[in-house]
Amino acid sequence: MSTIPSTPAPADNPEAGLAGHPRSGELEFRILGSVEVVDPTGVVELSASKVRTVLAVLLLARGRVVSDSRLAVVLWGDDPPVTAAAQIQTYVSRLRAKLAPDAEIVRQRPGYVLRVAPQRFDLVRFEELAARGRDALASRRPAEAAEALRAALALWRGPALAGVTEFLNDAERPRLEEARLAALGDRIEAELALGQHGRLVVELTGLVAADPLREQLRGQLMLTLYRCGRQADALASYQDYRRLLAEELGIDPGRELQDLHKSILAAEATLTLPAPEARVSVRPVSAEPLPARLPPDVADFTGRDREAAQVVALLRTRADNGGRRLACVIGGMAGLGKTALAIHVGHLLRSSYPDGQIYLDLRGAGPQPADPVDLLGTTLRALGVAVSEIPPSLAERVQLYQSRLAGRRVLVLLDNAASEQQVRPLLPESPSCAAMVTSRARLAALEGVPLIDLDVLEHRQALELLSKIVGAARVAAEPESAVRIVELCGHLPLGVRIAGARLTAKPHWRLARLADRLSSQRRRLDELRIGDLEVRASVALSLQGLGESARRAFRLLALLDAPRFAIWTAAVLLDVTLATARELLEQLVDARLLDVAQVDGSSQPRYFFHDLVRALAMEQAADEETADERYAALDRTFGSRPGPAGKENG
Repeated sequence: MSTIPSTPAPADNPEAGLAGHPRSGELEFRILGSVEVVDPTGVVELSASKVRTVLAVLLLARGRVVSDSRLAVVLWGDDPPVTAAAQIQTYVSRLRAKLAPDAEIVRQRPGYVLRVAPQRFDLVRFEELAARGRDALASRRPAEAAEALRAALALWRGPALAGVTEFLNDAERPRLEEARLAALGDRIEAELALGQHGRLVVELTGLVAADPLREQLRGQLMLTLYRCGRQADALASYQDYRRLLAEELGIDPGRELQDLHKSILAAEATLTLPAPEARVSVRPVSAEPLPARLPPDVADFTGRDREAAQVVALLRTRADNGGRRLACVIGGMAGLGKTALAIHVGHLLRSSYPDGQIYLDLRGAGPQPADPVDLLGTTLRALGVAVSEIPPSLAERVQLYQSRLAGRRVLVLLDNAASEQQVRPLLPESPSCAAMVTSRARLAALEGVPLIDLDVLEHRQALELLSKIVGAARVAAEPESAVRIVELCGHLPLGVRIAGARLTAKPHWRLARLADRLSSQRRRLDELRIGDLEVRASVALSLQGLGESARRAFRLLALLDAPRFAIWTAAVLLDVTLATARELLEQLVDARLLDVAQVDGSSQPRYFFHDLVRALAMEQAADEETADERYAALDRTFGSRPGPAGKENG
């Protein structure tokens, strides 16, 4: 038998392999998705579903004889044609021509047997990796388990046995799908053991929605919600499951899930894992370089190639940088994907910063931004400094931090920064290091640090992102509804991602159904939430730190039914002077709650809301302003005649 490649051959070109014969020793056999044979040039054409069915049933036999009668059943069910034997011979003959000499189909009465190296079969590789992951999990090696199980699940390209007859599909797919779900449950178990609950919420929410009776997934979702500080949601999920079981099966949840429910009610300490303060990988002075420890790159990263190239060009280590600091700020409103871009670039720059990467969440959008003193303490411990040697003051910690980075090539990612004061102590001074900062604030006072401001996605990019999340086939089947969805999301990456996640969690929904639900501005923000992703909550964080006057301006300005408005319009609506209106508008711009359009012919700026931001402002206006106050504001605006634009009255 010929040498077997260690990884599957590429299958990028579905039309490849039609002409000529694949080279010996390089075929791969796949059933975890569409049934395929792949050579180095692409997918080998197998022509018809019945040919794929014969191949699949022979592969599943694992070197055992498949009888003629079994082949007839999986090809035609209980009613095979009188020519069944002849047709089977034809299908086998076609396969032999495609597979020889890499694989051999031998006539061995009462049927046929396929002889092929097991390592070339994706199901065998999946089972080996899944078993390795289960063993590691049982031996309390969660990192090793998660790695093996991720690799196993990556072999699945879609529903197994796609493209075969319904008879084989019905007979074999359920057990294959059960094996996939078991591996998925084990992978989630391993990642929970690693404390990765924060990023599992969305996935588990979708999985439970798709398979609401699967108890393991329900328990994992409950535990994940609890560890994310959502005890009430965890308990509500249990009650939903209990009612569902009672209504559909007349039974109660299993004992293990009942025990978990009691533990969550009691907030038992055993349920909680300590969250890592920082993800750091930095080379000790005498050690070899370590691999990246950034958060994982976004698998469906879309639409930021231009900005990514710009950041890479700014931060790639250069010998001629003249001792200048290599740093940049990635800014923009909530939901634009600032963190995703920074992490993506961080992975692109790993070879330029081989001594390590430091990731710190500064929690700048929340009510309590992280203290630089605490962040430096965390980082110094990760850099190998003993706790007893970490000085107490900010200045001393900064000095020690800079000395530890001096002469090394380290990339620092400061995510979600609140202010320049929070960032400055954490920026590396060494010209061999670089820093990326993400923030809703512009942080313009950071000397010599350029700002890259993100905007919403272009229309084509937003559609591409939706297609990557829900699948190209669903988007192609309803292109007009897909366009409506991304437009109603205002091309905001977070909005599109949530819409896609909801459609993924509801595979039976047509895109038109979600588009119709989003069309109501009054309920749009209710629709744009799933798991721990929510447009409303994300945007509302930008209101923190604003005074009541700016908050009231935010609410009332949303009442203007106009795409853009000028300063004098805001002054009349808010019943303040032009100078006060300008100050309030600029506060909202700085908080990324308003945008500024290009100035018009009279040099007056025009302001506007993103559609989803305006939806939040309208909600808050309805909740916090009386009807009389809202009507009075509109009456001032449309019932008065202001002076010339730009005149500073009052």
